[in-house]
Amino acid sequence: MPLLLQYLYIIGIFQGILLSGLLFFRENNTTANRILGIWCLFLSLYFVGPFITMNQEINAFSSLIGLSYFLPASFGTFLYLYCRSAVVEQKILLSDCWLFMPFMICLLLNIDILTAPPEVKLNIILAGAPNTTTFMVSEVIQALQAFAFIGLSYRLINKYQSKAEGTLSNFNPTIFNWLLKLVILFFSIWSLKLIGSIIEDHSYLSILADILIVFMIYSIAMAQWRNPKLFAIKQLSNNKKDLQDDFSTSELPTEIEVKEHQAPKTSALDESIRKNLLKTLTEHMEKEQTFLDSQLTLSRLSDAIGITTHHLSEVLNQQKGKNFYQFVNEYRINYFCQQLQNNHNLKLLDLAMDAGFSSKSTFNSVFKQNKGVTPSQYRQSLIS
Repeated sequence: MPLLLQYLYIIGIFQGILLSGLLFFRENNTTANRILGIWCLFLSLYFVGPFITMNQEINAFSSLIGLSYFLPASFGTFLYLYCRSAVVEQKILLSDCWLFMPFMICLLLNIDILTAPPEVKLNIILAGAPNTTTFMVSEVIQALQAFAFIGLSYRLINKYQSKAEGTLSNFNPTIFNWLLKLVILFFSIWSLKLIGSIIEDHSYLSILADILIVFMIYSIAMAQWRNPKLFAIKQLSNNKKDLQDDFSTSELPTEIEVKEHQAPKTSALDESIRKNLLKTLTEHMEKEQTFLDSQLTLSRLSDAIGITTHHLSEVLNQQKGKNFYQFVNEYRINYFCQQLQNNHNLKLLDLAMDAGFSSKSTFNSVFKQNKGVTPSQYRQSLIS
């Protein structure tokens, strides 16, 4: 094993064990933390594998020979479960165990190797990867599960983002961008591994993929350890019934509940009624300034003006071409700009909080999307 790769694996083992303990056993823990903790432990065992056979001798860890080959078959599952629990605090259920089926199948297909005496396993590994049908099938399963869970994680993130945009007026949109970057990086890692399994000289691709694994998992683990609710959106966490994922066996929302929290695809109201409802909504927003409430949701606004959430979503989409999130934050940005024009010396963050935003990061992101400049740049343009 090259010396550089040895150092990489040693760093991976040390950081993995340390982070797994910090994440799993911390106080006031979250499900996302525990998932990352177990994932880091599995990564440590994955990096331990090459060291067990490096001296080509039997040692205290020889009984673990072969296990590291199949641990990556669980990484896709961990990615999906982490994305699911990061945004919405959803506990791991007994029914989620079947998500580890690819990993279990790989172990069962190669049970003869895993249960063989250490001397036999050592000879098999030293001769190279086993040239058996079950081992090759296991490699295919590893690749398939990775790309399948990448697709499911991507779909899940988009689903949560759509729910947030359709029902919440205040959340940090960059949360979903970071999770999507995590999924894209995971896709890059497995693409390198897949290409490496096809071409003849692929050692450098495997090393690069391992470097990316260390960078990806341990970077996100450190960030999650510092901030256990790094990607959590509180309002979504309080509405778990409406956000059950595709694999949950819990009670799913009814058809009516789902429709009321999605942008309507077809019009249930004629245009004259939609225009009247939009007028009522606009008058309410300007008179009552409901947008100043940082906890405003689609259901709360619909109750205030006396229409269903489904009809409110339809009015916004059909008449304004906006979702609820965009509609409310446009009022907040306009309020912020008006107040700043009246007094250039006001503190930007205090004014943003007064306008209904709940955090600096959310405000900066929304303001840049609406105005194309940062709040500081906008104030400077007013002064000059």
